[in-house]
Amino acid sequence: MDRHALQALGVLMPIRLSPLKFLPGRHPLGRAGSGLRFLRTRTFQQGEDNPRDIDKFSSRDDRQVIEWEEEAQAAVMVLADVSASMSLPTKALLRNTTILQLTYSLWRAGDRIGTIFFSNMLHKEIRAANLKMQMEHLSAALRGLGAYPETDILTVLKRYMNQTSRNRPDMLFLVSDFVSMHEQNLQLDADWYPVLNQLRNNLIPVIITFAIPSGIRGMLKLWDPERQTRRLTWFSSDRVKQINQEEQDRVDNLVQKFRAAGLDYLVISSQREIYPQLAQLARQRRRRKN
Repeated sequence: MDRHALQALGVLMPIRLSPLKFLPGRHPLGRAGSGLRFLRTRTFQQGEDNPRDIDKFSSRDDRQVIEWEEEAQAAVMVLADVSASMSLPTKALLRNTTILQLTYSLWRAGDRIGTIFFSNMLHKEIRAANLKMQMEHLSAALRGLGAYPETDILTVLKRYMNQTSRNRPDMLFLVSDFVSMHEQNLQLDADWYPVLNQLRNNLIPVIITFAIPSGIRGMLKLWDPERQTRRLTWFSSDRVKQINQEEQDRVDNLVQKFRAAGLDYLVISSQREIYPQLAQLARQRRRRKN
C-alpha cells in the first residue's frame, strides 16, 4: 500500500515516517542491537523521505528508496469489538480507522501486531507476515464484517487469556464502546482482578464514543442493530443535548474506573483524534519507562 492508499483508509502517516515507540516494557530479543531486513523499494517522496535513504544505484529519473523492516520488539494484540452496538456507522468508522492506524504505527515502530474480532466470543485472528499484507487483510476483513450479537467483554478476555496462557502479548488494546444490552456501565469488580493482574498495566482500553450533531431535528427512522428493528424517533435540541450528555457521563464513568485500576486508556470520538491520542499515549508510556 502506498501513501495515497493509506490516506484513503483514514490512516495518518507520521511526519517523515517517524514511527511511534510505545515501549510496552518487555522486549525479550535475547541479543544485542536491533536487526534489520529488506522490506521493499519504492519511489522517493519529496518532503517525506530522507534523501539519505535513496538507493545509490537508482537512476536520477527514477529515484528509489530502500525500506528496511526492524525485527519484532514486542508482541501487540488488538481485540476489536464487532458486536451489534459497534455496527452503527459512526462507531464502526472510528473502530476501523483506529485498528488500521494502530497496526500501521506500531508495525513501523518495529513491533508486530495482530487483530482478533470479538462479540460474545472470539472470532477470526488476522495476522500476516508483513505490514503490507496485514493492512490488506485487515481492510478486506473490515469490509466484510457480519452482524454479531451483543458483547461480553470479561468473558472474552478470560477466554483470550486462557488461549494465550503460554504466549501472552506485551500489550493488549481493547477497542470497544463497552456497551451491552444487559450492562450499560462496565463494572471492574472482583471478577476482573485476575485478568488485570495477569495483564498488569499492559491492557489499554480504547473507548469508542459519539456525539449527535446539534443540527439534527425532527422525526427520523433509526435502525437499532442490537434489537434488529427500525423505529421512529423524535429529535429536538433538548433531546440531542440529553443523549449527548448521557453518553458523556457514561464515558466519564468508564474513564474513572480505568484510572482507578491504573490503566492507560484512549477516548476516540472522531477520526481527527486517533493519531494525536496515540502519540500522547506513546509519550506517557515513554516517560514512565524512563
